[in-house]
Amino acid sequence: MALDQAASPERIGDTGVLRWPGTWRVYVATRSEEIRADAERALTIRDGAGQLVSVGEGIGRHLERGESYARSKHGLRRWLTGQAIEGAWSNVNSATVLLYGVLPTVELCGRAPEVVAIGRAYLPGDDPRLTHLQARLAAGDLGEDDRPLMQSVLRAAYTAQAMETGRVRSFRNLLLGGVVMLSLIVLSVVAIGAIWPDAVPMCGNQSVVQAQGLMPAQICPTGSLRPSRGDVPLVALIGMLGAALATAASLSTRSELSTRYSLAVVQNMLKAPAGVATSVLGLLILNSGFVPGFAGLGSQPAILVWAMAFGYGQQVVTRFVDQRADNLLMAASPLTPAGKGTRVA
Repeated sequence: MALDQAASPERIGDTGVLRWPGTWRVYVATRSEEIRADAERALTIRDGAGQLVSVGEGIGRHLERGESYARSKHGLRRWLTGQAIEGAWSNVNSATVLLYGVLPTVELCGRAPEVVAIGRAYLPGDDPRLTHLQARLAAGDLGEDDRPLMQSVLRAAYTAQAMETGRVRSFRNLLLGGVVMLSLIVLSVVAIGAIWPDAVPMCGNQSVVQAQGLMPAQICPTGSLRPSRGDVPLVALIGMLGAALATAASLSTRSELSTRYSLAVVQNMLKAPAGVATSVLGLLILNSGFVPGFAGLGSQPAILVWAMAFGYGQQVVTRFVDQRADNLLMAASPLTPAGKGTRVA
């Protein structure tokens, strides 16, 4: 059999497809077995010519490479570059395109709606290959001559899918870099405030109230009357609490689209250091007297409430990141037809 060169189910079971975490490995293994079974059945039915045997061998090689990626453990570098998951799916998709070259004509025509659906998910609505195939399907006169056309639509759709998922992966890596850099900056500010409290003043100035004899001139986040080492760390913690509340609120309205990569975790990771930054900067602005008509922070609870509000307010900044992420995920999802909704150019 032409596919004997490929990894058999026994080989897959022995080497352990599920040894390493990742649901994509399950999908790759399952899809590979489906393609292998379809190809072996098609080659048996057509009992064929030398070129069909050659195509079958090509399918087997692609499946073997894809399963090799799925069976192997991959480190941080390959995770960041997407070499593992993209290598696996690229070979599975190539095997799928080749499969349409050996399917019997009747089955080939029966799968035409599936090809159209895949094409509509990733190709523009005016793509000439897709429109031609749709016209042929609507006319009901599909035949052997349409085999190259169906393969062309599939190949173009899979290429477009790889480009869109590549954009999602690049944006994920960009977000990870932003989280690391912003976290380092925030940690530096908190460390400076803990070592030199006067360098990052978080205390409210109440000189007017002091003249009335009601309370001291300064009130700090920790409740002391002068800056202390715990002021900035406490504000940072309260700011993170506000960011956590904003994250919880956003989760209730967020819909996860079907893509190879998820951005939700990285988006939520970004909100924590952003909440710390906005809470510290917000209190600095209020205490500076820059806001016209603002009388100052009159008590410790007022300072902490403002810190939480500013931490929650990081959503004003990070919502632009969320919008960009939603656009990228929408473009990479097969559930959103190309040309409908917000697509990424």
